[in-house]
Amino acid sequence: MMRFAIGLAGAIAVALFLAAGVRRCPAAEPLRLIAHRGGVVDEQHIENSLAAIEEAIKRGYWMIEVDIRECKDGHLVVQHDPDFRRFYDDPRKVEDMTWDEISRLRSTVGNQRPLEFHELAAACRGRIRLMLDTKGDFHERPFFEAMEKALVDNDLLATAYVIGTEQSQAWFAGKARIAADAARLKKAHNAGEPVAERYFLFVHGRDLDAAAVQAAETLGVTVVPSVNTFHYLGRNAQAEGAADIRRLRKLGVTIFQIDSVYEAACRD
Repeated sequence: MMRFAIGLAGAIAVALFLAAGVRRCPAAEPLRLIAHRGGVVDEQHIENSLAAIEEAIKRGYWMIEVDIRECKDGHLVVQHDPDFRRFYDDPRKVEDMTWDEISRLRSTVGNQRPLEFHELAAACRGRIRLMLDTKGDFHERPFFEAMEKALVDNDLLATAYVIGTEQSQAWFAGKARIAADAARLKKAHNAGEPVAERYFLFVHGRDLDAAAVQAAETLGVTVVPSVNTFHYLGRNAQAEGAADIRRLRKLGVTIFQIDSVYEAACRD
């Protein structure tokens, strides 16, 4: 990544300098936060719940990242883990349960029930954008058709950011922005794709450096580092994540996908 970022940044920066004489200043852009796992998740709000979404909207988040799985009878369920042990104290897997069974679950905190994706999309319509993370190795066409319909029906498709699997990224390519690392951006740029319209640079905050930020900005590609507690396992997760946020903000990065424990570091 380092070799690509330096080489590509240098070549494109010179070209743009000669053509325009100036590069945009990312620091002038407003700070925009993406709430990891479906909203503000803390002792009062479980992940991917209506309560977490409402709290994210209340706090002014720009987007929420949501996790989508498929249950036994084909419904799209907003759920990160493959089972319901956390938050619902039920060991059964999403794929082994019908929606009727899942809809009867209630969380141990907040008395929330799992959401279908179309319910979440309706709750977000006109209020907050979506980053989509599909779970599971493979899905048949109806899974993606249902997801796309929910997004279109709620005016969320054009503004969506897609991470998740290669299959989901392929489905939404050209319809929403797709996550890319430096190598993928380079390949797409060299192939003549309009990378600024189709992609965003999505990298763990701990791995993102100044050269990669500059290279993406020179291409006009949005930079979105993710800063989540599991990136810092075995370390002081909160302090190290906050340090990465402060470092990246000094580089002009203005969009962060975060666990809510890092919100204060973003707003300082």
